[in-house]
Amino acid sequence: MIRVNCSTIHSYYYHIKDDKKETEKFLNGFNINYSFFFRNWEVFLQFENFFLKSLKSQRKDIFTKLTPNPKRIKQKSRKKPIKKIKKSEAKIAFDRSLEIKSKTALSFIEETSLYKKINDNSNRGDSINIWSCPCASGEEPYSIAMILDNLKRQKPEFPRFKIYASDIDGDAINKARVGIYNESAMKEVSKYNEKNYFTKNRAPSGFKYSVTGNLKEYIEFIEEDVTKKLHTNLKFDMIFCRYLLIYINRKLRNKFLSIIENRLNPGGLLILGKTETLFNSFKSLKLIDPKNRFYLKIA
Repeated sequence: MIRVNCSTIHSYYYHIKDDKKETEKFLNGFNINYSFFFRNWEVFLQFENFFLKSLKSQRKDIFTKLTPNPKRIKQKSRKKPIKKIKKSEAKIAFDRSLEIKSKTALSFIEETSLYKKINDNSNRGDSINIWSCPCASGEEPYSIAMILDNLKRQKPEFPRFKIYASDIDGDAINKARVGIYNESAMKEVSKYNEKNYFTKNRAPSGFKYSVTGNLKEYIEFIEEDVTKKLHTNLKFDMIFCRYLLIYINRKLRNKFLSIIENRLNPGGLLILGKTETLFNSFKSLKLIDPKNRFYLKIA
């Protein structure tokens, strides 16, 4: 309400009634499936780091850009009260410790199934399998595909890969397959990725962004209830399961986590949402990056 200068619920009601874009934003606020590309982009940066390390490459060896376009990020600044300085310093120290642990996470690289598939002769040629669940309307799996396609273009030895994307919401899956998004989904997309992987078109309600066709070839979208039965018996090298666990009860949560634990290859990586944790409930899943919530399945 403050954002659109409405002082009462009554005035906001008439505002969203007359503004289709605002109506969509309002409804998305209640929708678990609402997402955007490269949500928590630092997580995707770490994801890319694991591939670079497995390829024994460095950032200077490739051209990549995941930092969001600053024009789309609204940065607000305000003077902090003096009484909050100590708390702020403690937060800075905590963030620094997480940053150090995040860098240390790459020391586990040789234990990952990703590294072994790329570097061991016995596994070389095997496909890297990645699962995005829940995938909502496709922003997360497409973000993954952009990173991997960009690496594949520049590294001839890049392995085969396949991304599986599941969601119980049939409408969300259909939207993902079409691959057309509003500008709100683009707020953490870099200029580089926007230029290389999207077509921008004017629409009555603003601009629409269509993902390029080659990205769709990497992804299989599946409508399914993953707490009951999966469509495949595949084992995965990486599983993205972000911002689902906070919405389900403990019994269903543990059931689903058991499925994930079983479907991860030894040395597989599980990536949770930044507000989620396993609370040491699954001993085979070791937290190696507390900042970005990367877990390693211990062989």
